[in-house]
Amino acid sequence: MPDILTPIRLHPVAAAALALCTALAAWLSQATVAFTEVAGPRIALLPLSPAALRLSAAAGLVMLAAWRAGASLAPLWLLTLILLPWLPRFMPAVFLIWSGPLVALVWIGVGLSLAASTPALAARAASAARQATARHPALVAAALAFVVYGAAARGVSPSVPGGDEPHYLIIAQSLLSDGDIRIANNHRRGDYRAYFVGDLSKPDYRRRGRNGEIYSIHAPGLPVLVAPAFALGGYPAVVWFLIAVAAAGSGLAWQLAWLVTGRAGAAWFGWAAVTLSTSAVFHSFTVYPDGVGGVLALTGVWALIRAGRDADDGSERIAPWFLHGAALALLPWLHTRFALIAGGFGALILLRLGTNRNAAGKAVAFLLLPAVSAICWIGFFIAVYGTPDPSAPYANEEGSIAFIPGGLAGLLFDQRFGLLAYAPVLVFAFVGLWRMLSTPPRRRLGGELLFVLIPYLLAVTHFAMWWGGTSAPARFVVPMLPLLAIPAAVSWTATHRVTRTTALAALACTAFATAALAFVGGGRMAYNVRQGPALWLEWLSPAADLAHGLPIWWRGREGLLYRDIAIWAAAFAAAAAALRAAGRALRTRGALAATAMAVYALAVMSAVAIDWRVQGIDGATETPAQLAALRRIGAEPRLLALQLPSLRRLRPADVAPRLRIEPSASTTPGGAGQNDRPLYQIPLVPAGTYRLEPRGTRMSGWLMAGIGREQFSLTSGPLAEPPPPIVLEFPVDVRAIVVRGDEQARRSVEGITVTALSVVPTSARLTDDVARRAVRYGHTTVFFLDDRSFAEPEAFWVGGARSSTVALQADRPSGSMPLLVRNGPVQNAVRLSSGGWTVEAALAPGEERRLEVPLQPGRSALLLAISTSAGFRPSEVTSGSLDSRYLGLWVKALD
Repeated sequence: MPDILTPIRLHPVAAAALALCTALAAWLSQATVAFTEVAGPRIALLPLSPAALRLSAAAGLVMLAAWRAGASLAPLWLLTLILLPWLPRFMPAVFLIWSGPLVALVWIGVGLSLAASTPALAARAASAARQATARHPALVAAALAFVVYGAAARGVSPSVPGGDEPHYLIIAQSLLSDGDIRIANNHRRGDYRAYFVGDLSKPDYRRRGRNGEIYSIHAPGLPVLVAPAFALGGYPAVVWFLIAVAAAGSGLAWQLAWLVTGRAGAAWFGWAAVTLSTSAVFHSFTVYPDGVGGVLALTGVWALIRAGRDADDGSERIAPWFLHGAALALLPWLHTRFALIAGGFGALILLRLGTNRNAAGKAVAFLLLPAVSAICWIGFFIAVYGTPDPSAPYANEEGSIAFIPGGLAGLLFDQRFGLLAYAPVLVFAFVGLWRMLSTPPRRRLGGELLFVLIPYLLAVTHFAMWWGGTSAPARFVVPMLPLLAIPAAVSWTATHRVTRTTALAALACTAFATAALAFVGGGRMAYNVRQGPALWLEWLSPAADLAHGLPIWWRGREGLLYRDIAIWAAAFAAAAAALRAAGRALRTRGALAATAMAVYALAVMSAVAIDWRVQGIDGATETPAQLAALRRIGAEPRLLALQLPSLRRLRPADVAPRLRIEPSASTTPGGAGQNDRPLYQIPLVPAGTYRLEPRGTRMSGWLMAGIGREQFSLTSGPLAEPPPPIVLEFPVDVRAIVVRGDEQARRSVEGITVTALSVVPTSARLTDDVARRAVRYGHTTVFFLDDRSFAEPEAFWVGGARSSTVALQADRPSGSMPLLVRNGPVQNAVRLSSGGWTVEAALAPGEERRLEVPLQPGRSALLLAISTSAGFRPSEVTSGSLDSRYLGLWVKALD
């Protein structure tokens, strides 16, 4: 049967025209598509910057080069997906998913398909890969992993350390500075300020030790392990040490996959499936025990394989078994739940050793350190808590069997925390496990992997917090993740060419997800919360409601998660079946790759559309798309604005005022009280002037508007009938516009309309940083750009031994802004600077100074950087004070 997508010979003129179309598609894919109002006309913003035009031209030139090299041009049909958002509004809303950064997957698919269909390029690439990895492939795998993990750590550095990471680090500091693990004094001294910008004055514990001292809830194993690195180079050295450990584990995973399959290609697929997954990458450099635990668990698989090989060749060596025992002996010290992994592998290894020569000697060597470690481990809990119970630090936190089904489903599929949601290629690891069980030579190893994997997953999902707290996705799966490289490699050896194409497509999606989370927004999108959808979905496609189109877990509503999983599984099963049926007619690599991408794109759209239909949702998300348009207007100096689908040109300056943003009511829970719960939140608002208009009938109550969840607001007052509009002016980008109200306002306000009266262009911005909170002091508003300052009702404190940056905006600008600064009760060296103005002073305890900070002509705002060399804690100098903040300089804006 002939190939239904056989490459067609093109006349050079036709090839040039096709290259021009490719360049046009590349330009269109950089557009932002938005709505002027709810259910209103659409607009498109296209960049006219030289960089955007060069990128478009490069796409056309690459297409010409691929054509001249003999590539199939069938993959170019995938570019029609880029045109879908430009069709009339009555077309399916699911077409809008291709209007954001998700369109990058289309270009990745086109590029890979063109490369695969270019015989010379594919042959040269394969030859170069074989030569580069021929001598020491496992070392090459480790080196590549080190580069990947290191690059990701650099991209995520603005967001780490966070969550429980500082609590592990402060234990290491206590070991180094005090020689113990009693952490209360380390928190009081603020030792964490060396690597953490926030306030960590409260130790993380639930139960005091038997001596009344505070010991961290976190196990001491990881702090002990990283303490030498911390002593040598602080937190950065710890990060690179953990990356080196994870990279070594990645190289070992390659080696074990090769030992099991005997095929380098399969080993590389298994290596890539695990190494490039979001969970593996993010937990390679974060200070959690799970990454190191995964490497140690992998040594248990190594021991099983070694035992099998020793049984075949009759080896009697004992030394390796001492090292295998040592590795497993470390696991419980990293985390109590890892004891289950160590015990499972220990039992399996002893069974394997029963068929070895010198079995007794090997068993003694293997058990020596684990036995000593187990005694010391139990002794640790007796010494610290007076009980041998390893759960003592957790104050007997209880789980429930009822949590397990939803926890397992969420741990794998939840859009915020699920393993497969970010690494779909690992589906093939589970397929590989099934194949191992059905293949006699590998059946035993497959059963052993399941013997460890299943009890561990049941144990971690038995508790309510199966997602692992504030961490990247699927943290609790990470100790089992390196093991999955082996079944992933096995699945590669037994797959059809069509299935391999699917596997490579899934690998490309996995790498894209990891890169996006690591390099966009400083890694913040990887750290989700339970109260909302996955953070990156709005970025992926602002105009389409992907959050309601993907599986998501909610406590007590697990049935909705199961339903969504079934929808997606059915869509992809149908796509896989259709692709396999068409495989015989797709003989060239390019045609097969292009068809696979098209079929799976259709499966994604079908699953999302069905999910929307089941939930009764239109699928278009006006507010996120409008906000994306506002950010684009502020970020791009030159834009082409078009109205769709008529393509009527608009003035870019007129676009922002035409946007009528009507956000949905906020579902974020309250903090300090009911009035703390936001009514509406509009996230990541660019610098500019905005008008807020409440809507409702017979409105009454009190309304407050600001940019943070704190008690401070920029404006507040009673609601009149009709309510006057609220105007807010931001000299910098702000984290969110947050509207709150009392109970009367909650009952009477039915909606709010936000209009951008103007957006500050890039050339006029004070900074690219985002304000996290803002407070009005008289006729001056202070915008805080970091967490190193502390806002109070009358003024603000800059943290002790800190550098902080704020933006000050005057209601009535003159030539300068007057400030009063007051030093704390310690000697302090301070520095204040704004533009070319700088003041440096050595302040005595309690000393005050009045300063005049100059404003640039024509501006009403300025950027002020403040640094202090010392500080104090009010709780240590004022009797009865409970304020443990470390404060440096008090700053008050004067009218």
